[in-house]
Amino acid sequence: MLELRERAQGLVEYGLIIALVAVLAIAGLIIFGPAVSSLLSKLGGSV
Repeated sequence: MLELRERAQGLVEYGLIIALVAVLAIAGLIIFGPAVSSLLSKLGGSV
């Protein structure tokens, strides 16, 4: 029974880490998205 609880706790911790990474990635896209889009447009126009 204890082994099952430890395994479940590990899965919950991995889930929380994945959720945190997803939130940070979305926030980064929202903050830096327009700048990256502008940069790619300039690079594409110069090629």
